Amino acid sequence: MIGLRDAILDLITDLRTAGVRISVAESLDAMRAVAAAGIERRRMREALAAALIKEEADRGVFEEIFERRFGGAPTNQGDSRRSRGERAGMHGSSSGPSESSMSVAAPEGRDDEATAGAAAKRKPSPPDRDLTDPQDPSSQSENENRAGAGTSEASVGATGESGAESIEQGEAGAVGETEAQGIEAGRAAAMRAIELTPFGNYSDIEYDAARDALTALKRRFRIRASRRLRLASVGRIDFRRTIRASLQHGGALGDLRFRARRPRHIDLLILADVSGSVKYASTLMLEIVSGAAACFRRVRSFVYIDRLAEASFEEGHLAMTPPLDLYSRSDFGRVLAELWDRRAALVSRATVIVIMGDGRNNRHPARADLLRDLVRFSRGALWLIPEPQARWNSGDSAIRQYARQCSALVPCENLHELERGLARIL
Repeated sequence: MIGLRDAILDLITDLRTAGVRISVAESLDAMRAVAAAGIERRRMREALAAALIKEEADRGVFEEIFERRFGGAPTNQGDSRRSRGERAGMHGSSSGPSESSMSVAAPEGRDDEATAGAAAKRKPSPPDRDLTDPQDPSSQSENENRAGAGTSEASVGATGESGAESIEQGEAGAVGETEAQGIEAGRAAAMRAIELTPFGNYSDIEYDAARDALTALKRRFRIRASRRLRLASVGRIDFRRTIRASLQHGGALGDLRFRARRPRHIDLLILADVSGSVKYASTLMLEIVSGAAACFRRVRSFVYIDRLAEASFEEGHLAMTPPLDLYSRSDFGRVLAELWDRRAALVSRATVIVIMGDGRNNRHPARADLLRDLVRFSRGALWLIPEPQARWNSGDSAIRQYARQCSALVPCENLHELERGLARIL
């Protein structure tokens, strides 16, 4: 059985074929109008006409096509009078058209009951006639018409109900899909806003929002590290071996030979300043790196203010061993001295040193010479600085001395720049 939605679409198609201009928006309005007005034929006809017909000249075409698609009595006044006459004639003889249906329509003031009564007086039905007699062809015809009318009404009713349910389900699905798209767009916009918020503007609220958005960053960094360090099974094409193999096939380069790719072994040594000015950036960086620790051969993470403490994440919280005094004054020169004393266990030729901090040590000795010697023993040093560039080398900042000894000095004022800075490790 054709659903009500398909029937309305067929009606719109017929109207367009007949020359009535109907846009897509008006078609959607027609669906919504039927859903609001209901499936009763008269109300549905008026709802469709209000949504689809813009010119009075097209109303006749609409009435004709609507009657053909949905059945029912015509809607103009003459048709209504003929319909009243036919209903009145049904109370008379069933063997042919009644006088009331053959004559001129009754005046508007006369109702259907009066017309039907007059027709019954003029031509009463034979009293000895059985309307259900199977031998009477007229009664058979009348019964078939009644059965057909009942079936048609039942079909239209069932079609209307199923069509209404289909429209309601379609509108509910469209609303749900629109809401889901809006929620997804809002989530993406919030994620983008968090990624671009400077660390200097962070409070506990912004930090919690960044922690919620950190899942995607951790996944992207882990996937990138896996592709660069673990997943590649072959290296570049070995042209010498490929040409030798092609001699067996008449010189056709159909058997490519590749160089074996050895996994890159990188050890990470993380030094993160957790003093008040950069604590949010350092904590987020440590959490991102911890999510990709399995991609590296060895990862050692330390936090510092005026001395070193080993760092780890336990149930999503940063743990320091031993605990640091968060109100102490920064002294990176002292931290470098401690690191130099432990260099044999922490630094090798495969170690990449990653430092997160603003380079401020309260005018204590910078000890940049120790950083230079540590870089010589390692693969390189990458300094991530979350402070705005306008504040570099101002006040007690010694970043200029440290930058000379590092392989790269990378600004990372927000999460987006921090992700790009960590990608340079690979």
